[in-house]
This record gives sequence, C-alpha cells and structure tokens, in this order.
Amino acid sequence: MKIQVKELFKKYKDLQVISNLNMDFSSDRIHCIFGPSGCGKTIFVNILTGLVDADEGWVEGLEGKSFSYIFQEDRLIPWATVEENMLFVLESHYSKSEARQLAGEYLSLVNLLKFKNSYPEQLSGGMKQRAAIARAFAYGGDIVVMDEPFKGLDLELKKGLMDYIINDWNHKNRFFFFITHDVDEALYIADDIHVFQGLPLTLKKQITIEIPSCDRGKYRNEMGRYKDLLLGDF
Repeated sequence: MKIQVKELFKKYKDLQVISNLNMDFSSDRIHCIFGPSGCGKTIFVNILTGLVDADEGWVEGLEGKSFSYIFQEDRLIPWATVEENMLFVLESHYSKSEARQLAGEYLSLVNLLKFKNSYPEQLSGGMKQRAAIARAFAYGGDIVVMDEPFKGLDLELKKGLMDYIINDWNHKNRFFFFITHDVDEALYIADDIHVFQGLPLTLKKQITIEIPSCDRGKYRNEMGRYKDLLLGDF
C-alpha cells in the first residue's frame, strides 16, 4: 500500500502551517514523523487521517481505510469505566462477545486488566494513556497513528509496547505513523524517520534505517551514527 501527499497547503489565519508539501509513504516501513514541538507535525497527520481539511492539495491512498489514533491526550469518556471506554469503540466494529474478548486481551497487554472497572478519575495520567493505547490497538485500523503515545510510561512498559507495535507491523499489512521528538523512541521503532522543521512544516531530511529493528541492539556503533545523523541539525 502507498499513501501520496501532493501539493498540500494549510493556513490558520495569517499563519502558514504547511506550504506545498509533497511526500510518499509505503506500508512496508514504520514511519516516524520527527521534529521539534510546534513545527506542525500533528496538524499534518490530522490532515492525513481526515480529521482536518487541507486548504489546497490532496492525499491519495486513504480510500476505504479505517484509522486507529492514539492522541496526545487520552480522550477517555469520564463517566465510563476503562472497560466501557474500550467497548464503546469496539462494539461499533465487532460483536459484543468479540469486543469483550479484545478488551480483556489488550488491557492485559498494557497491564490494566485489574483496573477494568475503574473510572478515568481513579487512574494516573500514565494509566489513562495506557488505556487509550489499548483501545486503539484493539480496534485495529488499517492505518495506526500514534501522536507522542508513550508520555508518562515507565521504560519497561514503553519498550514492551514498542516491541508489540513492531511485531504487529511484521504480521499485518497496515501503516504505522509514529509522531515524536524523542530520538531514542524514533531509532528503536522506525524504519523511515522523516525529519521536519517549521513553521511552515518543511521536510528537512529523511533517514532510512537499514538495520532490522530486531538486530539494532547488536549494532550499537551503526545505530550511534544514525543518532548523530538525526541530531546533526538540532
């Protein structure tokens, strides 16, 4: 699968956020949208997913595709339990029995199953983010967008979730877009790192990591060179 971005423009009042952006993305790579806060990364991905309309230009390759989106904020329904938040999304896509099974499976993945009857106000910020991650993974869209998804998570859980993402991508033909300004996260999970600056959002360079993710721990010197390349202009 391929997604093509052509002659994209977006402006808010007098602020030009995106100006004549052209890019191609293929589903045989995990894509990282990398750049400093405020450069327009989230707005760009929101246009990709149809949450925001572009002023000019178009995106090809999204026809008939479903999306799973992990937002920077958890977006949990405050009057619903963790499990009910999961089921609210899943029951629109699966039978009730399938939805309950998936909810349990993915809450276990993020170590939240024993909190399934808790309300968001009873959870820490990191726990709420884990619930949002579980909900998005369980839904299983054709295109998965993760906008700074690991904030507030401890290192062990973060690594486990990144390993899950890599394994899921290896077994399913779908897109992963990962937005971050964390260098180590980008180098751990991504195959193509699209380095942006802005405003307006501009593609500064693209770094393609040729070492498979499962082997990167064995090639520390090579990964160190990728890190230097990524940080070279920041």
